[in-house]
Amino acid sequence: MSKMNKRIRAQGALLLAMINVPALAATLPESSVEKHMGVATCASSQCHGSAIPRDGTGVLQNEYVTWTQSDPHSKAYEILSNEQSRLIASRLGIGRAREADVCLDCHADNVAPDKRGDKFQLSDGVGCEACHGGAENWLSTHYKAPEVTHQANLQAGLYANEDAVDRANLCLSCHLGTRDKFATHKIMAAGHPRLVFELDTFTELWRTAGRQPHYRVDADYRERKDIDGHVYTWAAGLLAEARRRLDLIQSHYFDVPGMFPELAFYDCHACHRTMKTVQWRSLPRHGGVGPGTPFINDGTFVMSLALARAIEPGETEGLINALKRIHRASITSVDAIREAATELDSILARMGSRLTPARLRGREAKILEEILATGAEGNYLDYVSAEQAFMAVQTLVIELDDPILEAELDLLADSLNNDERYRPSEFRRLLSALQEED
Repeated sequence: MSKMNKRIRAQGALLLAMINVPALAATLPESSVEKHMGVATCASSQCHGSAIPRDGTGVLQNEYVTWTQSDPHSKAYEILSNEQSRLIASRLGIGRAREADVCLDCHADNVAPDKRGDKFQLSDGVGCEACHGGAENWLSTHYKAPEVTHQANLQAGLYANEDAVDRANLCLSCHLGTRDKFATHKIMAAGHPRLVFELDTFTELWRTAGRQPHYRVDADYRERKDIDGHVYTWAAGLLAEARRRLDLIQSHYFDVPGMFPELAFYDCHACHRTMKTVQWRSLPRHGGVGPGTPFINDGTFVMSLALARAIEPGETEGLINALKRIHRASITSVDAIREAATELDSILARMGSRLTPARLRGREAKILEEILATGAEGNYLDYVSAEQAFMAVQTLVIELDDPILEAELDLLADSLNNDERYRPSEFRRLLSALQEED
């Protein structure tokens, strides 16, 4: 069985559930100055609309068909007309979901009207240019290699999805949010699913959604673009998500009118638990905060701690202290939380500045060891941290190509199949079993 198939098999019910939920670098496609010409401009059979993959070309040329038949992004607009979306829109009082910007900003390529070409349609959903950038200046030339280079296409407005950090920031613009759009607690309380993201896992999930890749990583691809590898993609995405979360804490979304701050930044499961048993827990990273305090959602911060232990040990103590401070600040003030967030972000920025594929190569076993050790300390008692830990462990185990460890992945995934039935002790036991095998 190929590594790719092992990955999809190991994801099991956990990732099937994810399918149903729906200082930054490059300018995102949604904010680009170039016009978005519309999916139809890419769909010719001589371009990306071939019914079957073609040989002898730099690309498969059936990307449009793969997108329409297999990629959930192509159905993002259609979802806005189903019963769940109708109910969410009704509860929010925003009219029709398919006409409300708060929905369209992530369920369609909702660029400004003056940035829409003649064949542009909102109903195309999250189409080609939502990810690849407005094609106004590169549509007619991007295929003319070697006369027109990939770098020239990027300068003309093509978005650099092959770059892990840029791709992470693009995906996070909807799978977490930006200072212009964010799935607030109000939106989720109206019925929107909880948002989940991990770059490497999601890249592989969508790329293989139809058992037919959206693109082919071959000699031609490697000649034009760098290939970062799964572990670097995971680490880069991890730090990008953590930093985006901290950036949003500094935004207007965090400091909202009323008794509470924006609850979407907090751990959902800190409040959404049964009242029949006492389940409140405090971990060392929470800085001694007493019972009844909801904690900031820190799943990616905790995984960043495990990464630091493996490749940046000098940052570990500062990262632990910054984590404690941001949790202690939760009982103080919004300003205190933001001050702690700034300190934490500075550490993550330093880690990101030194992160390279070469630096991670050969360190897979050490990173896995530290993730398992961090779990053995009890740091994944909350569901979100456990969820992030599973996706990281899965990436590393499959990359290490260890059949003994791979055999444990299904059990680990099954333990996270239902967040309401998640048992921290069971997850910790399974991690300990992996640690013994490692």
